[in-house]
Amino acid sequence: MSYADIRAECEELQIGPLLWELLVEVCERVSRRYPPDPYNYRELWTEESHRDLALETALERLLAERQLDYVLAIADDAPVGGQEDTLTRLLAFQVRRVLNHRRSVTVVDRLLVRIRALIGSEPFRTTEVGSDIGVSIAGGDNEADALTESDVHRGVQIIDSIPRLASLPSAKRESKVYKAADLQDLVERLVDAFGAVLLADIRRILEALLTAWLPTVLQDDEEDHASRATPELELERSQMNELITTLAQGLDPVQRLVLIGKSQGVPDGELADRVGRSRPWVADRKAEALDRVQQELIAELPTLLHDEAVRGLLDAVMVLEEADS
Repeated sequence: MSYADIRAECEELQIGPLLWELLVEVCERVSRRYPPDPYNYRELWTEESHRDLALETALERLLAERQLDYVLAIADDAPVGGQEDTLTRLLAFQVRRVLNHRRSVTVVDRLLVRIRALIGSEPFRTTEVGSDIGVSIAGGDNEADALTESDVHRGVQIIDSIPRLASLPSAKRESKVYKAADLQDLVERLVDAFGAVLLADIRRILEALLTAWLPTVLQDDEEDHASRATPELELERSQMNELITTLAQGLDPVQRLVLIGKSQGVPDGELADRVGRSRPWVADRKAEALDRVQQELIAELPTLLHDEAVRGLLDAVMVLEEADS
């Protein structure tokens, strides 16, 4: 089976037997790194579940989101002889996106459960605001209003210094993200800053803070793709994919390492040990990498695509790391 054979088949059938066979093989290989709970609905990985994953990837990513054309276009531009390897890596990228989206309960969801329990007692006061809950300090008379995007950004800055628990790849359970006392401090800071705050806005602030750099911990609460698939947004998404590819390929190995480490909560000291350099040196490289992400990716896209873009970049970086390993 050659890339030319697969490409000719795709011209005629889109997804025919050759591409399907390769996709199933990729699903089998990629899924080994993902535990059945929660990535396979708590069922053991089997030949049938690999085919189910391949079908989900084909229908939801390659066809519904038109990623097949993108994958083939990138593979077409690869050097002759390396096109099949490029295709395989790009298919693995799509499979990982499907696996990441399978997680139905996010860390932010879990944090909100803890926050709901926390605000049920002093020093907090809660009020019903439509279908939402407003949080303020007991004894106060402030009423919660929806925060603007600028307010959300300010909220992120207010709580960013609160220590977060690392989520290591070897951990058997997901990180709680915040200790109990730190989570209370977080809510108190937001209430103090805004007088009162809606639970929905606490969620927005947490997602803005955590989603970009904790993709292995915080999985996005997927909205219906069709509800936001406007022609204008799809054009922006196409540009996003090009930006991701360019940026991922332009990062040097150390920048890739620190981005992956940052996403997994690996301390700078541990990353420094891995590359045999000092912790300040690694911190500088991390700052450079994050600045590139901000300038070359985030700044070029609408807010609605920021989280998706960062996740896509980290997926692409992981593909490159696996190819080099």
